[in-house]
Formats: sequence, C-alpha cells, structure tokens
Amino acid sequence: MKEADRCLGWRTGKCQTVFSDCVSSSGNVDTATETETKIKVICAGLGRTGTKSLQAGLDLLNYKTYHFVSPKDAAGWASLAEGTGATSDDVLDAITAAGYNATCDNPCCDLYLEQLQKFPDAQVILTVRDTPEKWVSSWKILMEFIRVQELPFSLLYPSFIQFIPFMKNWNTMRSLMGTRVTGLDKGDLIRGWRHKEDPDAWLATQYNAHNTKVIATVPRNKLLIFNVNQGWAPLCKFLGKPVPDDPFPNVNESGDIASATIVMKVVTYAWIPIVASIAAFMRSYILSNSKA
Repeated sequence: MKEADRCLGWRTGKCQTVFSDCVSSSGNVDTATETETKIKVICAGLGRTGTKSLQAGLDLLNYKTYHFVSPKDAAGWASLAEGTGATSDDVLDAITAAGYNATCDNPCCDLYLEQLQKFPDAQVILTVRDTPEKWVSSWKILMEFIRVQELPFSLLYPSFIQFIPFMKNWNTMRSLMGTRVTGLDKGDLIRGWRHKEDPDAWLATQYNAHNTKVIATVPRNKLLIFNVNQGWAPLCKFLGKPVPDDPFPNVNESGDIASATIVMKVVTYAWIPIVASIAAFMRSYILSNSKA
C-alpha cells in the first residue's frame, strides 16, 4: 500500500485518529544542542495551515524557527526562483548560518525534500487545516494582501512599495511557490489561480496534491501530520520533548492580514496630500521671499 493511501486523515482534519497509523516517534532523541547550524525540524505544510502558531510553538520548545523569508535573504530566494544563480543549498545555508534550525511556511515548504536530503536527521511536520475549503478561504485572504502589495505604481494607485528592493525580490520569490512540489507553472499558486475556471476548486486540488506528495515522499517515522488544534501532545511526542506548561500558541493571522490590506491601501494614498501640502507650503514660501 502506498504511503499516500495510508494517511488520509488530513483531508477531513481528523489527524488525531490517524496519528498512530501515520506517525511513529523514532524514540531517538537527538542529544545535540538546538542551536547547531543544521535544520532539525522541517514544516512541509503550505502557508495558512497554522505555520505561525507552529513557529511560536517550536520556539517555546527551544528551536529557532525561520518563517517565510527575511528581507536580507530575499535576493537569494528571488535568484533561485528566476534560475539566475542561487541554488537551494545557497538559500538553506543562509538560514542555518543565521542560527535557525527549523523552517516553516512558503517558500521553505517548497524545498522540504531538498532540506531532508541536506539534513537527513530532520523530522518533518505536515501542518493541515480542518478541511481544504478552510485552507482555501484563508489562502485567499493572504492573496488579496499580496495582490494589493504587488500592484505597480500608477497615477490611479501611487504605491511606492515596488521601489523597495526586498519587496521586489519577495514578489519574484513568490513565483517559486508550487513549482517544486506539484509542478505548477511559476506564479500559478500566487496569481494564476484567479484565472482558473473554478478558482476555489483549483486551489483545493493544489492543497490536496501538496499534502499527498509530502505523505508519499517522507519516510513514515519522520513524518507528523499535525493540525495545530491538536495542541502540544502529538507534537511533543513526535519531537521527544516534554510538554510545556504554557498553552499551545494560537496565532490567528487572518484578521491581521485583512486589516493590513486596508492599511496598505490607506497609506498608498495618504502620502499624496502630505506631499501636496509640502509643495504648497514651499511654493508659498518661495513666492513670499521673491516679493521681499
């Protein structure tokens, strides 16, 4: 029986019921310190599957977790996405050189296999949502934020964001998402989905395809299928860690992202009256001085 056929609890979100069948703790707790420059935990789940909560949880377990892409690393990831020089080793080496030993979110999850090949002792966590439909809804909230962020400067939308180098590199880097794991065309998972005949169904298919690929390619004893609603117990058992006294973090970004989208639109237009006021003041000042 194929790995993907054995572990389908993530489709319904009933991960706890399939935990014993899908995951077994290796029992071999790595005695090395958590600050070594190698990846120990790979989150292979797509963004919007609770990766911020997992990041917070892993940090409480004394890991140092890399989430998304830091601005200083954006150029390297953009180069990897464009195929202009940087390799997966390059971007992963930059992560470990900064002291990170766990990774979360896109685009790191797009390189889960490369990470596992480079760091064969790492454990893999596949974060999932209750249903594909819930993931689609959350993904679309993030995509609206990204759409607003990526809009080019124009007289109708005078955004200065695209003039910031790392933001431009982030835009380029996002085209990588979905290309490595499920073979999508560049940018489809970020932008192209809007033009599909049934965008929601297409996105749900990509979510299922990604998860199925992870389950089929990660060794059974290295994989935890994890819904953050399950809390500490399965995560700590899998990683060989004691359960913390603190409750498992619950980081709900959807509301923050929706608010940030509105703020970005406001800021885009807010600088115009400020500049106009300064220009009017300067004009008045120059005219008054010239008459004097």
